[in-house]
Amino acid sequence: MSKKTRSNSRAKATTSSYQHSVDNESYELTSAPILDQRFRNLPQTAQDEFNHLSAIAEINPSEAIPRLLQLLQQYPLPLIYSCLAIAYGRVDPEKQKAVIRENYKKNTKNLFARCNYARLCLAENNTDAIPVIFANHYELKTLYPKRVQFHITEYTALTSVICEYYFMINEPEQAKALLSKLQEAAPESSETLRMKELLQPTLWQRISKKLFD
Repeated sequence: MSKKTRSNSRAKATTSSYQHSVDNESYELTSAPILDQRFRNLPQTAQDEFNHLSAIAEINPSEAIPRLLQLLQQYPLPLIYSCLAIAYGRVDPEKQKAVIRENYKKNTKNLFARCNYARLCLAENNTDAIPVIFANHYELKTLYPKRVQFHITEYTALTSVICEYYFMINEPEQAKALLSKLQEAAPESSETLRMKELLQPTLWQRISKKLFD
């Protein structure tokens, strides 16, 4: 990513520093891995097993699911829940929803558990749940004030969810502002592209929606 300077952000090649007017504090976005300390504390064999399963969860869910379930019984970490939800998403959407709900129930403070559950609520038109899930904090820094660095996927996950939330509650200017931030920070992210399709659908996308809805 080329270096850009704007009123609310500064993007660099691998890290970005965002200045937020809500509290006048900045934080870094990075593409370098940021692992949960609880995951780092797992035995190396368990870490290796998870890394293998995460690589095949989408392409071979029938192999990944039973082994992920066994791993989850020993180590009920949000990362393993999220991987299991991805695998179930290929074969059993109802079980995927159940895993997402259980992950949020057991790991309420985890960002990805929050975001996945929030997406589920939005899919069910339950916009009232969003302020509760995020305790009315829609910025990474206000949600996790002690942290000074976040992974780019944490940024796109939260920002895309809140962007969709604003779209659904008829706050288009708020949604557009967040889409602009997504396009600046991670233009090729699947979440950015999904929000662009939602807010700025092409003519063919508009026609397809009318035809198949």
